[in-house]
Amino acid sequence: MPEEISKKLDKFISSLPSEEVYLEAIRDILKDIIKEYIKKKINSDDHLKQEIVQVLKEFTEAKLKEYDSMARMTKISAKLGFSLAPEALKTEAISDFLNVFQKEIEEIIKKTL
Repeated sequence: MPEEISKKLDKFISSLPSEEVYLEAIRDILKDIIKEYIKKKINSDDHLKQEIVQVLKEFTEAKLKEYDSMARMTKISAKLGFSLAPEALKTEAISDFLNVFQKEIEEIIKKTL
């Protein structure tokens, strides 16, 4: 009989979650507490809050400028590539390019409808 109880107890213990689950839960709780603390500090200081808003605006503007510059460089590179390519290749490349974007635009339209 004690052997049967021991087996059931072992089975019960093995079915419990591992200590990793508990550690992960504690980490999540600590993260939430830290987030709440930081939010309270930010919300209690209007000057700090305004600085954060200003920095985020500047960061967003800088990222947009970066993406705009990358897009313009891509456009210039494509123009250069097309100007150097043979005429037959230009026609084929433009056709392929349009087909790719046509499919993507159709997918976007389907998702929005």
